[in-house]
Amino acid sequence: MLIWILANSHYSFAQNDSLDLYQYSLADLSKLKVISASKILKTINEVPATIRIITAEDIKANGYFTLEESLADLQGFQFRNIQGFNSYVFQRGIPSQNNLILILVNGIQINELNSGGFYGGGQYNLSNVERIEVVYGPASVIYGTNAISGIVNIITKKSSEKESLKINGLLGSFNTHYADASYCYTNPQRDFGIRLSTMIKTTEKANLIGAEGDYNWTEKMENYEDDYSFDATFHFKDFKAGLIFQNKQSSRTTNNPSVETDYRDYGTLWNIRFINAYMSHIYEHSNNLSLTTTIYNRNATVLDNTIASINDTSQVGYYRPNYLIGFESIFDYYVNKRLLLNGGILFEYERLADSFSKTISNSPNENPPVPSKPQMMDNHLTSLFIETQYKPSSFLSLIGGLRLDNSSIYNQVVTPRLGVVFIYKNWITKALYTEAFRAPKPWDYTSGAGNPDLKPEKMKSYELSLHYSQSEHLNFEMSLYKNNLNDGIIKESLEDDNFRWINSSKISTDGIELSLQYSKHKIKTYLNYTYNYSTNEDKELIPEIAIHGINSGITYSANNHLKFNIRANYSGKRKSPITITSTGKDFIEPFVIFHGTVSVFNYSHYDLQFIVKNIFNKKYYHTPNLNQTVERYRQPQRTLMLKIGYTF
Repeated sequence: MLIWILANSHYSFAQNDSLDLYQYSLADLSKLKVISASKILKTINEVPATIRIITAEDIKANGYFTLEESLADLQGFQFRNIQGFNSYVFQRGIPSQNNLILILVNGIQINELNSGGFYGGGQYNLSNVERIEVVYGPASVIYGTNAISGIVNIITKKSSEKESLKINGLLGSFNTHYADASYCYTNPQRDFGIRLSTMIKTTEKANLIGAEGDYNWTEKMENYEDDYSFDATFHFKDFKAGLIFQNKQSSRTTNNPSVETDYRDYGTLWNIRFINAYMSHIYEHSNNLSLTTTIYNRNATVLDNTIASINDTSQVGYYRPNYLIGFESIFDYYVNKRLLLNGGILFEYERLADSFSKTISNSPNENPPVPSKPQMMDNHLTSLFIETQYKPSSFLSLIGGLRLDNSSIYNQVVTPRLGVVFIYKNWITKALYTEAFRAPKPWDYTSGAGNPDLKPEKMKSYELSLHYSQSEHLNFEMSLYKNNLNDGIIKESLEDDNFRWINSSKISTDGIELSLQYSKHKIKTYLNYTYNYSTNEDKELIPEIAIHGINSGITYSANNHLKFNIRANYSGKRKSPITITSTGKDFIEPFVIFHGTVSVFNYSHYDLQFIVKNIFNKKYYHTPNLNQTVERYRQPQRTLMLKIGYTF
């Protein structure tokens, strides 16, 4: 009855701080200014990269619960979700330990310092996100190490024009509970604003007991994730500052099977905390020259009450503290109407644990002693980068960039970037050549037997992208790319069950991304396709990468309040790094899954949403990596969620 009344209602009510789902037309999105590709504001059409936007409206209407869910509807992404202490994201055909993609929050890196990888999962407060800018392809010219496959920059909401307080709550399957609250205040006369946001989230993710988990775990298994976050931003005239706190607590159950092993599948705790703070100042020297200076602090610590594993005889405790302080100054200078220069200098000092400090208890029922502080390493980095954009005509731009990184660990690395952007009527064409590198981290140098002779992984990429707007309602995109990764760091098994990391892997990827978007009146729909053909030096297919992937979705807006959304994700067959005992096959079967939401937004200060994930309860799996003994990972069964929000 409520849905029928809303569908036929023509009344308007006070709006909250969320933007209307259709405030951005496709034409508006193409003109949206982004900052992630060059660290200065440019329209998507101008930047020398393929970049795609996930708006706050997308997050809200689609009912995204984790960062991975928001990325899953984009072309070019694949996943290894072990339903445990981490979830892994692959972009454009290269599997990894999450250390080839940079994750930023408001431009500040949030990758784990010791390994360079990032933590996936639910610790990101998506209710406080204004948009997510996703940059495809190498970007080391701007960001240095780790920016090989791409960049994901999560940009949080700013203070609105009016003071407001909003709360959200959610209940769902698998003991899922969630709550968040946000408050913002603005004083336009003093050019001052502040926004505070906090979140708590807990879930058991899926049923993985016995047959449901492919007989990897017992009836006693526990698989929880508890996430806590706090964001604060403020601005005063030309100053901005922010604080991002995240704490992820989860079980390590799924890292190893417990059936027919001495591993216990309950009682573990992986406890990692991230604290990132920054302050920046923008100095406008003139209409043509500005300088942005930022100081920042990053802390990523595996806390000392972590219990990494429990076997028949003992519990193992881990502790790994890491922190970094940095300074960056970036200028952009319009020499004239045709020539733009931007560049910057960066200094960083980091103090990293060379490895975990570990303690072992005398019993599986006894907590391990608190580990002592591990041996720490002091590293220094100085970086310089410059990029120029020259416009010989109104429809042609030539871009060139160069970066020099000088590290106390990996010495000097020089990274170039070249690009051509051609805009004619409704066509936008970009031809790009980019390079990137990933420097080894202590996690690589010291794990297992250790290897102090590791070199940076390097990638070269060639890309041609086309964007055609048939009208403001219909867009078509195509990206063709060729990526070559050399000196890839992989795990080498040694005698006595030991290992080390070595430079050995070579990956070549031929890729195509296609996208069609249509938005008009009450309908917003998309369809995208990804082709990734990734091979090693022997021309063998790379495990974990599906050659084909398809995503599609449609949102129907019955009126200003009632919206219906349904989405589908298809993943083709994926080669497994190990043979699966239960099937006798060395690949994961293809699958298609459906998700849907029914939403009532901005109705007398209330938001109400019913979310269904895996609507048809499809039984599907993700691959493990070569280092795991679990042969495949069952993904969540049908999940129901009810979310309600209120704006004061």
